[in-house]
Amino acid sequence: MKKFFILFFAAAGFLLSAVTAGAQHHFGVKAGLNISSLNRESVKDNLGYQAGIAYQLELPLWLSVQPELMFHIKGSRIENIRNGAFGLGYLEIPVNLQWGPYFHDRDIRVFLQASPFLGYAISKDLKDQSGEQYSWKGINRFEYGAGAGFGIQLWKLQVAAQYNWNFGHLAKGEFADKVLTEIFSRSNFSGYTISLGLLF
Repeated sequence: MKKFFILFFAAAGFLLSAVTAGAQHHFGVKAGLNISSLNRESVKDNLGYQAGIAYQLELPLWLSVQPELMFHIKGSRIENIRNGAFGLGYLEIPVNLQWGPYFHDRDIRVFLQASPFLGYAISKDLKDQSGEQYSWKGINRFEYGAGAGFGIQLWKLQVAAQYNWNFGHLAKGEFADKVLTEIFSRSNFSGYTISLGLLF
């Protein structure tokens, strides 16, 4: 699956270079909220945030491609254990494939969106029972997945909401706490994102 996503991003780059001559494009900034979930009974969802930059390329037939470079904070809370709150900060590259018509002389656009993504954890807040931070060696820092959602673009403002499926597992080794090992070896962060973007 990892090789598939890497090949997808490489193929998308070659395809874009072939069809983008003379196409309209925009740069932008984005920020929003994450609702992270590990989909386990003993783990509560967590509210995080996202922020980054975007590049939108308009294509024929109401299509557009919008790759982004985003920083995401994702986390959860495990019930009934000390220091149960934990979080990871990911540098993510989603490629948003958008389709939707324009209205009112191109000032309004409603679109559907599909978003394969790759990410790498660059920060963490993950402590053991004594309050010490776990090292990176037990954590799988690489993530990959896909999202699906919808949005609306009002002139230069873009509002989007989607659900993201995160594949793979958080753990690549064992932790001192057996609860973390069990949860992380069978889970990864999925959840909803709501974002606001400003295009230039």
